Amino acid sequence: MNWSSLGTYWQDMKGPVQASLIIIGALIIFFLILFFILKKVDPLKKTPLWLVPFLWIVDLLNGFVKENIGKRWKSYSPWFLTLVIYIFFANISAVYLLDNPTSYVIITFALALCTFFVIQATGIVSNGVLGYFKGFLDPNPVMLPMNIVSEFTLPISLALRLFGNVISGTAISILIKQMFGGWAVIPMPFINLLFDIAFSIIQVAVFVILSVIFTSMKIKDEEKIYSK
Repeated sequence: MNWSSLGTYWQDMKGPVQASLIIIGALIIFFLILFFILKKVDPLKKTPLWLVPFLWIVDLLNGFVKENIGKRWKSYSPWFLTLVIYIFFANISAVYLLDNPTSYVIITFALALCTFFVIQATGIVSNGVLGYFKGFLDPNPVMLPMNIVSEFTLPISLALRLFGNVISGTAISILIKQMFGGWAVIPMPFINLLFDIAFSIIQVAVFVILSVIFTSMKIKDEEKIYSK
């Protein structure tokens, strides 16, 4: 392996892409360690206190996916949980002094495009190939062009919504710094806490909720009924 060329390739990457790879690598290591720790947890004993927040988040997401997706919820929850984890840690990357990956529109578009493929695959699986394409003619064939446009603007809408929210938060922080000058050191910790943590949670919720709802719209009503 040519390490010098690898180093050059790394340096040529944009900051948000480097940050994204670092975050993904760190999350992989964290969840591998968590996996081996969980193997030692006895499910018959009292749940360890440190595990409660993880279980609460997973249970909350699973409940929402069950309600909207129905009987195939187990196939979708891992993907939506992955979105929750990645987008949250990407949005708060400034806390650990990394560039924000979601401030780079290519990354938000990649997330939206993956979700778009999940949505379209859901429509094909639930309705069949013919039923999927027939859906573009609803409520009547005259709407075909509009249905096609609305379908393929979906990933653009998701990507720009996430990108715009992140950029707007950054812009507001810059304006506050310019407004207060040297005194900005006083309000900025609170501003950063607001934008990096609180708004990050909102952005994660909006992206994932919309993704689940758009996926649900492709599923037949009779398949949305969840039974244990």
